[in-house]
Amino acid sequence: MTLVAKELTAERLRDLVQDAHLSFLFGAGASAPMFRLLGDIENLLTSLDASGATQDAKAYARASIYSGFFRSVVLKNNDLLDRSGGEALQLLERYEAFLQTINRLLLERRSSLLNKQVNLYTTNVDLATEIAAESLQVHLNDGFAGRLQPRFSTSNFGSVVSRRSLQYDNLSEVPTFNLLKLHGSVGWSAAGEASRPEIGLDTRLRQVAEVAEELDKVDAILAEVGADTTLESLLGSPVPPGAAALLSPFLDAYSQLAIVNPTKAKFQQTVLNQNYYDLLRLFSNELEKENAALFVVGFSCRDEHIRELMVRAARTNPTLQLVIFAYSPHAATEIEHAFDGYPITNSNIWLIAPPADEVDEEPLRYDLPTVTSEFFAKVAPSSSAPKQSVEVKVSVQEPLVDLDD
Repeated sequence: MTLVAKELTAERLRDLVQDAHLSFLFGAGASAPMFRLLGDIENLLTSLDASGATQDAKAYARASIYSGFFRSVVLKNNDLLDRSGGEALQLLERYEAFLQTINRLLLERRSSLLNKQVNLYTTNVDLATEIAAESLQVHLNDGFAGRLQPRFSTSNFGSVVSRRSLQYDNLSEVPTFNLLKLHGSVGWSAAGEASRPEIGLDTRLRQVAEVAEELDKVDAILAEVGADTTLESLLGSPVPPGAAALLSPFLDAYSQLAIVNPTKAKFQQTVLNQNYYDLLRLFSNELEKENAALFVVGFSCRDEHIRELMVRAARTNPTLQLVIFAYSPHAATEIEHAFDGYPITNSNIWLIAPPADEVDEEPLRYDLPTVTSEFFAKVAPSSSAPKQSVEVKVSVQEPLVDLDD
C-alpha cells in the first residue's frame, strides 16, 4: 500500500493551509462536465504514432482524434469568454467560489514568515481560472509581463505584490494566485522570431477560430471518436483518397495551438519547448520546499511524468504533504493502481475519497465545488468578498528566491 487513506479533519486541514507553502494541481475533472475528460485519447495517439499504418490512414485517424478534442475542449472556450450557456456560467461560478475561498484563507494567514501566495498548477488548457479571477478582481500572476505585447516567462513567477494605503501609508502583501499551465493554453500563441520563439497572449482566440474554419471544411468526412473508440476501428474506417493532403490545412492549423497534445510523448514535446520544461521544473522545485502542501483535484494521476515528479518529491521530502481528492470510490481505486509499485517511504501521500455509495441516496462526489465547500470553506474565515477594494498603490518586489536554483 503506497497511499495513506485518511479522514482529512478540519483541524488538520487548517494547520496545512496556515503553515505550509500552498499549491493546487487541477486535472481535467476540475473543469468537468463542461469540458470532456480525455478518456483514452492519450493511448490512441500514442498507439497511432507507433503503428505501421499508411500516411493517409494516420492523417485521417489523427485528424479525427484532434477534431473530437478540439470541439469538446478547445472551441468551447468561446462560451467561457462570452459567459454564455448554462455550462459556462456554472463552471465559472465553481472557479469563482474556489478562488474566493482561498483568497480569504490567504488574507488571514497566521504566519508572517509565509507569503500570501498559492500556486495553481493545471494540466487543463481552458480559460476558466483566468476569467474567474478577473471577475473577482483577485490578483492572478499567469507568467505574462507587458501591456501592448505581453510575453510569457517563468521568471515572472515568485514576485511579491504589495499595496500601500494612500491615507495611512500602511504596506501589506496582496494575496496572489500563481497560475502555471503545464500543458499550455488555448489563450497562448506563438510569438517572436523562429530563432527565438516566445509565447504571447491570444485573448481573442484567433488561432482557435482559424482551426475551426479549417475543421469545418473537412469535419463531415472524419470519424467520430468516443469513449469506446479503438485504434483498430479508426484505422479500419474508409479513408478518403489523398487524406494526408486533404487534411493537412486542418492539422497544420491545429499544430499552431500552444498546447501540449495528450500523448505519452508529450514530455519530449515539453522538453523541446523551454517554457513548458521550466514550468515542470518549477512544479518539482515547489514540492521540494520544506513544509509544502499540494492538493490535487480532478486529476486521475495517469499522467506518468507528473505522477513521477510527485512521487519523487514525496520520497525525498518528508515535510511535503500531498493530498489527493478522488472524485468517487471507483476513482480512488484507479488512483491507487496508478501508484502501484512506487516506493513511498514517508506516508505523506493522502488519498481522500468519498464514502461508498448507499442505496437510495445521492452519491457524494469530490468535484471542485464539493472540495471547496466541504473542506476549504469550512476552515476559511467568513467574508462576503475579497478584501481588494481599497484605493492603493502597487509595488512589485524582486522574487524572494532564485527560481534558477
